[in-house]
Amino acid sequence: MSPLFRDELRVVLGPDEVALARTGWRLTGRGLRRRVLMKTVVYCTAIGSGEAPWDGAIKSLEAELPDVAGSKTLATVIVSNHFMRYVMVPWSETLSDEAEEMAFARHCFMQIYGAASEPWELRLSPERAGGHQLASAVDGRLLITLRTLFERVGVVLRSVQPHLMAAYNNCRASLRGHNGWFVLFEPGCLCMALLQKGHWVSVRTMRIGSDWREALPLILEREACLAESDTASETVFLWAPGLENAALPASGRWQVHNLQPVVRTGFIPEYEGRLAMALSG
Repeated sequence: MSPLFRDELRVVLGPDEVALARTGWRLTGRGLRRRVLMKTVVYCTAIGSGEAPWDGAIKSLEAELPDVAGSKTLATVIVSNHFMRYVMVPWSETLSDEAEEMAFARHCFMQIYGAASEPWELRLSPERAGGHQLASAVDGRLLITLRTLFERVGVVLRSVQPHLMAAYNNCRASLRGHNGWFVLFEPGCLCMALLQKGHWVSVRTMRIGSDWREALPLILEREACLAESDTASETVFLWAPGLENAALPASGRWQVHNLQPVVRTGFIPEYEGRLAMALSG
């Protein structure tokens, strides 16, 4: 079967819950249309002392996966920012190839996170010459575990993506060419990225409490002071689809715009905020 017509499984891996959505092409009165065949959100198994922070999510996925994925399924896993780490890698004209760029990115992670970053697997985002590159990192054991799990159930794992990049790619049209803050909300976590003409300037993740909306203006003030950039923007693009129709944070001087996920037309009746990443794109 052509990959174009295989069922797709999208998995959003978080510390508290795992969202899964399977879609596929089905014959309708209007011809072939992609339809949502299954969607579910499962709570994560509690982790014990000494376990990795993602172990509970893996156990929940392992229990659910055989029932939702077939052998002709292509899978994409989106990894929560709780499990990701990011750094901005400065541009350097002295780097001659991809291997040197990756070695320099690892050096940048070592400077911030120390020896703990040694087993992490790194990815660099493409960027224009002369600009900083966004580097993402995740525990290499998580990737090995995911690959082993999907291979065991006979599902092709097509890609593993950071939540930041999946959300950015989904709403790229709203961010292209803009200066401003791209703020991603997950329960217990904010990821804050400063954009200059749509390009990455700085990225940081932080733990948050239930009062984060009230605290957001102060958080933005602090991040603006910490950012090493001449970009002065009071525009905030907030990605928080899981909050549904909740009121936006009190903005003060900040102009907060609520980003709506781009959902395929046929999926709109199936859409809900908790499944935003699983059904968008």
